[in-house]
Amino acid sequence: MSDSPFNRQNLTQASKLGTGLAVGGIVLFVVLWLVLGSVGVDHIPRLLVSLCLPPALMAGAIGGYMLLARPR
Repeated sequence: MSDSPFNRQNLTQASKLGTGLAVGGIVLFVVLWLVLGSVGVDHIPRLLVSLCLPPALMAGAIGGYMLLARPR
C-alpha cells in the first residue's frame, strides 16, 4: 500500500500547492486589473489580459518545472 501515489503526504502537498496557485492567481488578477486601470486601458482588453495572463503564467511555471526540475 505504501507505493500508492495517493497517500496523505502527497495529497497534503498537492492541496498546499493548489491553494498557493489559487491565491497567487487571484492576487495577480487584482494587481493586473489595478495597474491596467491606472494606465487607462479600456475595460474589455483590461479584463481579457487580467483573466488570461495569470493562468498562462501558472501553466508555464508548472510546465517548466515538470520539464526541467522533476526527476525522471
